[in-house]
Amino acid sequence: MNIEITTKEYRDLLDILHIADVVMSGHRREEDLRSVRHRALIQKLYALAEREGVEKLIGYHESSHTYVPTADYEESSLAHVLIDEFGDHLFWDELISRLSVRDAARNAGGIDRLNAMSDSERQAAEEPIRQRYIEEFSKNGISNVAIIERFTLGGVMPVNTSD
Repeated sequence: MNIEITTKEYRDLLDILHIADVVMSGHRREEDLRSVRHRALIQKLYALAEREGVEKLIGYHESSHTYVPTADYEESSLAHVLIDEFGDHLFWDELISRLSVRDAARNAGGIDRLNAMSDSERQAAEEPIRQRYIEEFSKNGISNVAIIERFTLGGVMPVNTSD
């Protein structure tokens, strides 16, 4: 297969490849065998940087035998802006979702009862809670988030708010 792209398109492809690489491996301490093929393809495409005249953006590390984005790339790339925006969105979405499920389960008498509800019943139970969290976090961010603890003679015991 041959695909012809311009140098500008290759530069955009570098952003896409870097985003993919960060998503697949940026949070891992060990190599994930499921993504070996994908990372090999990224390396193959990074290797074209010199041919495309953007060798200042992708460098070769002799010790690891890998191509990596350079400081010049990091400073000029849209990739990290997009990754940061996605991470921020994912954080709020997950926080709101998990808190909404937790609170709806408490109101329903437990997670098993919440899970036994029909989709429409569950949505009716969760949606007002979700909206409350959306409003709170939109207005105050995490300013009002706290862990409530009780002090006992033996140390600290988290408060069970279902009491």
